[in-house]
Amino acid sequence: MAWLSDDPHRTQRDAWRMPCFVDSRGSILLLTVVVLCLLSVLFLLATDSVLLGTKARQSLQDSIEMFYIAEAGLSYGQAFCVAAGETSFGSPGELEADEDAGRPDVDDPFGFWVPFGRGRYRVEAYQLGLDEQPFVDKDSGILLVSTAQIDGIGRKRAYLLIDQPPSCGVLAWWEPE
Repeated sequence: MAWLSDDPHRTQRDAWRMPCFVDSRGSILLLTVVVLCLLSVLFLLATDSVLLGTKARQSLQDSIEMFYIAEAGLSYGQAFCVAAGETSFGSPGELEADEDAGRPDVDDPFGFWVPFGRGRYRVEAYQLGLDEQPFVDKDSGILLVSTAQIDGIGRKRAYLLIDQPPSCGVLAWWEPE
């Protein structure tokens, strides 16, 4: 402790300090603030990453759920065609209708919203060759269009082309998006 004897103003209290850091008071505080700011930024970035992953997972889950709701609508429409044989079908102008239509008639299941889980579906049917079909150029068969919707999230459609009743075998299935 030779350096203590060189400076008459030093006390025993200053003995723990190194001579090179005596004039740099407050630098530790500044360094601590900088490190805390960096750690805060890293914490915010990690939180944002976790929240983004959660939103992406929820969006994928909603999309898959809408797909299965649309599939349920197609299954319902195909089962009705098999059970009923001949039926009346909707017109192409109703396909893009956005209003909540109630069930018009017990004998006609097409064209109204059916609640299903968190969402709902609507099935439209077009008899090819008789109706003006907006989607395919084919002379016979029935085109079923199922629109699934989860409120506040969006819509998804699925299409099913089936043979004429009574067989109603699947000719084609597709999802346009």
